[in-house]
Parts: sequence; C-alpha cells; structure tokens
Amino acid sequence: MTTAVSTFSELSSLPDVLSGSSLASSSSNLDFLAELPTNALSDLLSTPSALTTQSHTLTSSLTALTHTSYPTFLSLHHTSTALLSSLSSFDTSLNCLINIALPALDDAARVFREKTGPEVIEGRQKARVVLEQHDKLRDLLDVPVLIDTCVRNGLYAEALSLAAHASSALSSLVAQTRKSLNDDEHATQGLPLQLADSLQAEIASSLHSMQLILLNTLHEPARKLPAFWKAVQFLRRMKAIQEDELALVFISARIGCLRDALDGIERDAGIPSDAGSLEFKFPAGSTVEEREREIDKQADDVARFLKKYIDIWREGAYDLVTQYTTIFLDRSHAGARIAPPADEDAEASSYIIRQTLPSTILELLLPTLRSYLERAYPHLAPLTTQLAYCSSALARVGMDFRALLSPLISQSVIGGFARDVRLGVEHEWSGVLAKHVTSRPKPSAPSIWLVATPNSVPAFKTLVLLPSNAPHSPPQVLTAFPPLAKMLNAYIRALNRLRMLAPVDTFSGIMGGAEKCLANAGHGLLGYAKEWQGGDAKEIQILQAAGAAYTRVLVPWLQRAIVEGVFSVSQKDRQSVADGAGDPNAGEEGERELSFIVREWESWLGSTGI
Repeated sequence: MTTAVSTFSELSSLPDVLSGSSLASSSSNLDFLAELPTNALSDLLSTPSALTTQSHTLTSSLTALTHTSYPTFLSLHHTSTALLSSLSSFDTSLNCLINIALPALDDAARVFREKTGPEVIEGRQKARVVLEQHDKLRDLLDVPVLIDTCVRNGLYAEALSLAAHASSALSSLVAQTRKSLNDDEHATQGLPLQLADSLQAEIASSLHSMQLILLNTLHEPARKLPAFWKAVQFLRRMKAIQEDELALVFISARIGCLRDALDGIERDAGIPSDAGSLEFKFPAGSTVEEREREIDKQADDVARFLKKYIDIWREGAYDLVTQYTTIFLDRSHAGARIAPPADEDAEASSYIIRQTLPSTILELLLPTLRSYLERAYPHLAPLTTQLAYCSSALARVGMDFRALLSPLISQSVIGGFARDVRLGVEHEWSGVLAKHVTSRPKPSAPSIWLVATPNSVPAFKTLVLLPSNAPHSPPQVLTAFPPLAKMLNAYIRALNRLRMLAPVDTFSGIMGGAEKCLANAGHGLLGYAKEWQGGDAKEIQILQAAGAAYTRVLVPWLQRAIVEGVFSVSQKDRQSVADGAGDPNAGEEGERELSFIVREWESWLGSTGI
C-alpha cells in the first residue's frame, strides 16, 4: 500500500516534473506527454527500460561522436565564444549609439535645420520656379542676341517688336513669380527676377546701340529724306527723346553736315578770307592792263569757289528745310503716328525752331558772301544770277532772303568799282604826278607831259562837251592830253566791267566813287597849275587847255557815261534816281568835292583870262 501510494505520488508528480523541466519546451516532448496517458499499462511499464536503453545508446553514440568529432566541438566552442564576445561588443556599441551618437546627431540635425533651413527652402523654391518657367526663360535668353542681330542688320522694326515682346513676357514672368512665391520678400529677389533684370539690361543696351546708330544716321551727309524719315520714326517709337529735342538734334546734325561740306570746299579752294587779302601787290612799273589781268585771275578762283559754295549751300539748305518740314511740321504725313504737341512748352519750342532755323542757315552763306563776293567783282553777274535762282528755290519753301542779298551785291559792286578806280585811275594818275611833279626837285614843264606835242594844243572853243556827243563814245579832243586820255581809258575799262552788273541802288555809290576820284585828280592838277612859276605864255596856255579839258570835257562826259551809258538814266532824272536808289547820301561827299574842284578850276581859268 505504501508502495502503491509512493508510486502514485511519483506518477502524479511526473508530469509536473516533466513540465517544469527544460524538456517540456520541446514540441516532441509535449506530444509524448500528451500521448502517454493513452498508452496501455504494458507499454507504460516497458517505457522506463526502453528509455534507459535509448539513453545508454545515445550516450554511447555521443561518446563515440565526441571521440571522433572533437575538433568540430572545439571549433564550435571557439566560435560560440567569439560569437558571444561579438554580441557583447555589439551590445555595447548599440548602447553607445542609442545613448550618445543618436542624441548628438539629432542635436546637429536640429541646429542645421534652424540655420540652413530657410536658405535651402528658398533655393528649392527658386529651383522650382525656374523649372516652372524653364520654357519661357529659354526663349527669352535668345531675345537679346536676336535684337542685337536685328540692330546690326538694320532690321529696326523687328528689333523693337522683339523688345516689346520680351518686355511683356518678362513683366508676366515677374508677376507669376511673385504670385507663386506668395509675395515672399526674400524669395522675390531670387534667380528669376535677377535673370529678368539682366535680360532687361541687355535689351536696353541693344536698344541704346540702335538709338546711337539712328542718331548717327542723321549725321551722315549722303543720306536723303527717306532715310531720315525712317530714323526719326524709329526714334519716336523708342520714346527716348522728346519731340522738340528730336527736332533740335535733327537740325543740329544736318547743319553740322552742311557746315562740314562748306568748310571742305573753302579749305580745298585755299583762298584766304581775311580783309587784308583785298590789297593786291603788283610789280613796280606794271601797267593797268597787267594789274587788271592779275585781279581777274584771282577773281576767277574766287568765283569758282563761290559757285561751288553757293550750289552746295543751296542744295543743303533746301534739303534741310524740306526734310524738317516734312518730318516735323507736315502733319498730313506724320499725324497718323505722332500727335501735335499738346503742351505749351513744346509748341513754343517748335515756334522758336521755325523762327531761328532760317537765320541759322543763312549764317553759313552771308558771312562768306561778305568776305569773298567783292573779290569776284568781274564775275558778279553770273554769281548774282545764281544767287537769284538760289533765293527763288528757297522762297518756295518759305525762306525768301532776296532782300538780304541786294545790299551785299550792291556793296560788292561799289567796292569792286572803287577797287578798279583805285588800282587803275588813281594808280595811273599818281604815277604820272610822281614822275613829273612830286618826286622831282623841280616839276616838269606842262609841255613835257600834259600834251602830246606843244604845237597840238586844241583851241579853247573846242574844249567843250557837245550835247550830241554819245555817252559811249569818248571825246577825241582828250587825245591831245595823254595823262587825261590815260585816265579816261582807265575809267572806261572800269565802266565796261561795271556794265555787266550795275544795280540801280548802287547809283549813288558809283557816282560818288567816280566823282571823288575825279576830284582828287583835279585837285592834284590844279595844285600843279597854281604852283607853276614858269612864266612862259605857252606853258600857261597848255595848263589852261588841260584845265578846260578836265572841267568841261572829261568831268561832264564821265558823269554822262555813268548816268546815261551805265544806268540808262537821263540827266534830268539823275537826282530822283539817286534819291530812290540805295543811300542817297553815299555820293554826296564825292559830288561835293568834285563841284568844289570844278569851281576852283573855273575860278582859276577865269583869273587867267579863259
């Protein structure tokens, strides 16, 4: 009984023992224990011995295996030991990573995020915006190059169209960029806007080059109205210059070209323009004909220069006025594109330009005419015709300056005639007086130089100018007096040159110059006659005849030759013509001096019995 109880207690505790052992953890043991209650008693009783036998068998097998495979067990031991050591080291490293490295990495990441996060985000936003606008930007990057190419090839309309398109596209790009960046103050200063500013700067530079090219076109002398019209229209479209400033630029450029052309002609001609150049120097002993040939030779050069000068000035001035009127004043052509100036300043500026332009252009012509016209005296007639045609051509465009030419031409005629008289008559007469009167210790006798031969003195009754004597036919009686005949010939040559151009308003000046020269000659001859102390009746007779020839033949005939022969005016109308032509006081001095000398001669002749 005790044994049974003991066996029962062992049996009852066996599952507990087995379940508490490490063998219970095996699924096969659990299955064995699950099947054990279902076995028969005999099987249960034989189980211990079977298990013992299996245990001895397994032990023997293990022992044999140990003896035969001990190197494997040693290797397994070393491997297990190394594995445990590695696992321990890994555990230590993992603990260091978790407790030290990861917190430090987290702190560094937080600091990096706080410091560089906004810049990275901004960069990403910029990159995103650039990617979004990539196609537009790629097209716009080529625009400056295209504009520059168009400008270089003269395709100004295409260049302006490209610039307008680029400006519109860039404005749209900037607006979209600001909107996409939600008006972020820092982000809007990013790459797309910087690129837009750079493109705008390049486009502005190309347009500035185009503006310089167009302005340079206005300074090219060979250009005509179509080129200037095109250039001004493009400058207007660019809106870089105000309308009144553009007009001033155009006028200044064209006047500069005209001035350069005129200066080139004057420089190539090589003719000095100073007043001292009017004084001619001739070799000693030269005749009147030789002096006149030298003057005419120099006058030919001056006339050729003036002809070219006037032609170029006329063409340039006419083109300038026509171009300015067509481009800036003719609203029928420009009104569709350019509205008239609305503000008072612009209107006043346009008025000032219109008022000052003619005088500015004339300043390129009139001073040159004042300097050179008198020196071309023998050729004044064709030059006057050319100037009349020039003034008529410009009168058609509202620039009539004929009233300014008349005084210049008259002054040149008077000055040229006075020069001929001075270099011909006065030089010849002063040479005669110097030879026979002033430069000798004793004056020569009248019979030596005043008459051809002492026995050929004309009768006093023949020394009178007849009314039938034609103004173009010199009196033959003066041939008896060689000095007076030479003086008369010099006057005739001067009058013949004057007949080619003798304006009515030069009447007083011509008469005054001729009469003053006659008065000087008469004064010298009268002084010689009064101072002659020869006492010979024949010599006195020669002096009386010479005086009568001077006062009663030479002076009246020259006055008639000028009044009737040159100006085709009757003697009775002389005063009225003098009063109505030019300055009526211009010839008063010469007339007064000649009247005084004639009276002195008549008084002296009367005192000697003539």
